[in-house]
Amino acid sequence: MRRYHFPIFHNGETQADDVGELFRSPDLAAQYGERIARDIASDPEYDREAGTVVLVVDASGAEIARHSVCKTEP
Repeated sequence: MRRYHFPIFHNGETQADDVGELFRSPDLAAQYGERIARDIASDPEYDREAGTVVLVVDASGAEIARHSVCKTEP
């Protein structure tokens, strides 16, 4: 298993993920990053103009995936 990190860019600021999560493959890590983006979008107080992006990076810092957060409708 390899460690992947999920930093979030929101309103021009970065929320680092120093701990990360373990996954068996980059695809599983990318799916998890997509779930994080969906969870953020489902927050009723989420600002759709914030331009939030969830990145998925491996332990070496290589970008595996990038997920834009889109406001979900109720």
